[in-house]
Amino acid sequence: MLCPFCASDSQVVDSRTTAEAVRRRRVCGACKRRFTTYERLGAPNLKVIKHNDKVEPFESQKLRRTIERVCRHRPSIRQNDIDRIVRSIETELLAATVKAIYSGHIAELLLARLADIDPIAYDRFAANYIDEDGHLRVNTQKVVDAKPAQSELFES
Repeated sequence: MLCPFCASDSQVVDSRTTAEAVRRRRVCGACKRRFTTYERLGAPNLKVIKHNDKVEPFESQKLRRTIERVCRHRPSIRQNDIDRIVRSIETELLAATVKAIYSGHIAELLLARLADIDPIAYDRFAANYIDEDGHLRVNTQKVVDAKPAQSELFES
């Protein structure tokens, strides 16, 4: 990796694995300055089909923000619980090996995990997705059988 200060080559001095990334301490061969880099797994090439048929890329940070919002002021849920939920949902979606998935399926996965952890957080999230009859209001088809139009996959 190139040094951010002088653009010379650098060497790894120390490497540690964290829950989210690999942390590497580096030293520049030319200017001898030290800096830290973090290597994270690239975002999955997964598209999410929203309820209005808009297609957008899957973002784990968006999922994390949603969980943090519904779990706000809940003492029974810690940050590592939220991290675990995000990782497990992302792992399950990657294991499905599909190109696109409906947002309703992601909501189902999150509801199942919140039901096991905290009933208040479950109710907060479910209020957005469950109707008066107890059914999800969004399309919950798990995988996309037909590929979306190529133009839809690359919309911003």
